[in-house]
Amino acid sequence: MTFILLTGSIMAISIFLIYRLCRLAGIEMKWISLVLCAVLAFIVNALAISMSAFLDRTHYFRLGVLVVLAAALVTLVNEHLLRREERKKEQESPIPAETDAAALPPDQAAQPEPAAALPAAEKAMPDRAEAGAAVREQKPSAEEERRAEEAARAKADAVHRAKALRDAREKARQQAAETLQRRQEEEARQKAEAAKQRREAEQRQREAEAQRQRKKQQEASVAAFRPQVESLDTLDALLDFAYEQAAHEPAAAICAYQQAIARFPEDSYTPFLIIELGNIYKEQAAYQDAIDAYQHALSLPIIAANDAIRQEFAKNIRYLGIVQNILSKHHALQTPFRDIPGAIMQEIETEFLHSGSQSK
Repeated sequence: MTFILLTGSIMAISIFLIYRLCRLAGIEMKWISLVLCAVLAFIVNALAISMSAFLDRTHYFRLGVLVVLAAALVTLVNEHLLRREERKKEQESPIPAETDAAALPPDQAAQPEPAAALPAAEKAMPDRAEAGAAVREQKPSAEEERRAEEAARAKADAVHRAKALRDAREKARQQAAETLQRRQEEEARQKAEAAKQRREAEQRQREAEAQRQRKKQQEASVAAFRPQVESLDTLDALLDFAYEQAAHEPAAAICAYQQAIARFPEDSYTPFLIIELGNIYKEQAAYQDAIDAYQHALSLPIIAANDAIRQEFAKNIRYLGIVQNILSKHHALQTPFRDIPGAIMQEIETEFLHSGSQSK
């Protein structure tokens, strides 16, 4: 069973290959002839096996005779099929006739055609070889197939190039659109940044103007209490007056502390007076005045002689400078020290510790 299946598969593949080779070579070959060839091959093998079990000279001779007979039979059958197909085509093709046979009388229609008409009929019928050549001419040659393939490849290349060109144009358009969008976004960002800087500058100007106005008002208030403060002749009297006025009249307390520091710069209590004065300034959001008070105190002999107090005042100056900068950044320079929000205060403390570690 395996031998039969294997042999049948080989025969089927061989029939297909022979048919394709005949088509490529322009040789007419019918499927029936190929099938007959396969059947005869089976028969030849069977007869060869049955005739002799040994491969002697007589066996080869008999095998050769069987192969020749089978080949001749296949050739004759194929030739017969080709001629029958040609006759069928000739019968289907229209043949001009001068007289319709159906219109003639029965006695004339039954008569055979004259002998003179036979050469014309024979000339009208195409020769079998010419018909085969015409059929072969209708089939595309290898050169024509090659040219058709080249034309198809050229067309495919043209389509591919057109698609690549469209893709390149689309990519360039997208890149141009993205570049334009980035440029517009950058211009919008620059405009927004410029507007922000302008608003911040205007805010700083308003804050500076408010600081100037506040300082003028404070100076006017302090000047109003100066005659009363100058009438106090002792340090204790000045301190008592400052403590009484600090809660409800900060300007009077500022005036009293300024007079006490100016009159008694060598007193041991003077550094504490400067600290009290700085605290009042902080509660009035006068951070620059507090910085000026501490910087002025550094020049006093009693402060300059005490290294610990001098370092503490320098630290207060640095701390108040950070407070002033961060409040200005948040546009909250008018905020008293006790009213600074916790988040801003945490930022101030962090910046102060960071600046202290850098200074070390």
